[in-house]
This record gives sequence, C-alpha cells and structure tokens, in this order.
Amino acid sequence: MNFSGNYHFKEPIDKVWKYLNDPKILKKCIQGCEDFIEKEKNSFFLKVKVKIGPVNASFSGTLNLKDVNPPNSYIIEASGSAGQLGGANGSVQVKLTEKNNTTYLNYEADTRIHGKIAQLGSRLIDGTVKKNTTVFFKNFDSLFIDYNTANNQVLREDNKEKEIITNKKLNKKYVYIFLIIFFIIFFVLINYE
Repeated sequence: MNFSGNYHFKEPIDKVWKYLNDPKILKKCIQGCEDFIEKEKNSFFLKVKVKIGPVNASFSGTLNLKDVNPPNSYIIEASGSAGQLGGANGSVQVKLTEKNNTTYLNYEADTRIHGKIAQLGSRLIDGTVKKNTTVFFKNFDSLFIDYNTANNQVLREDNKEKEIITNKKLNKKYVYIFLIIFFIIFFVLINYE
C-alpha cells in the first residue's frame, strides 16, 4: 500500500526537525502510543494500540532512521507485529523544506500489511492510516502552539515582574526624594529660627 502527503508548520525548519527527532514528543503525537524508546542512535522500540474498524490491534516493533540528512530528510523504516492478527512493515521518506520561516513536510510511504489484519481490506486500512496521520500532524502542530503560548506567557510574566521591579524602584526614588526634601525643609526651618 502506498500513500503520500504534505503538511506545513509556521515554524523554522530546525525547530520542526528537532521535534520530529524527539521520542517524547513523538510519543505524545502518535495516537495510542504506549512506548517510544530510543534503543540506540536512530533506532527505537515502539508499542502502539490501533483501532482498525472493528479490530483493536496492539503493535510492538522497531523504527529505524536511515539516510539522515539534518534538517532536510530521512527515511523511516519500521516493522511491527500484532501477534496472531499479523503485522506490518514499510518505509516512509520524509523531506523538509523551508520558505519564509515556514517548514513544508512531504512524505511518501510504502507499507505492507500481512495476516488477519490484511483481510480487513485496503479501504478500511487506508481510512485508518489517513485518520491516524491527520491526528499525528494535528497533535504535532498543537505542540508548537502550546510551546509558543507557554513562551508568550513566560514573557508576559517576565515583563510584569520587570514592571513591578521598575515601579518599586520608582517608589524608592520618590521616597528618597521626599526624604531629601523633608530634610532640606527641616534644616532650613532649624537654621531660620
């Protein structure tokens, strides 16, 4: 089964690349992902629960990154088994380009499904793949929004703290000025008498 697609992110390519290579982020983005553990550089153990029509399948397998060309491209090779239900393997070629601080991601996948899962039919499997791909990119994109919102909140809080500090400094200046004026008046009155 072959499928392809594209997506764009309003983020620089280096940031998108960094997120695409972070197992913790990927685990959050993949629907049903229970484990995403780096075994060694560019090699991961993966455990994902997937609902394909009436069937719930739990896949365990490996994911390897090949031909890694940061931050432009790599090939993902994955294989997984769902026990008696069968399994799947395949590869996905991922390419990133950047224009005007927006990153464009294109992917092409070639997968093979075998066992009882394959008997569910290509339309059902294709629909599940499209749905899970859409969910992945939506989750992935929302991480940027959450990150940027959190950063903006931190900046607002920093600015508020700076404003408070500035106000305290201004208040101290006014107190000092008041004290100086008070002492001047006091000394003038004492010397006048």
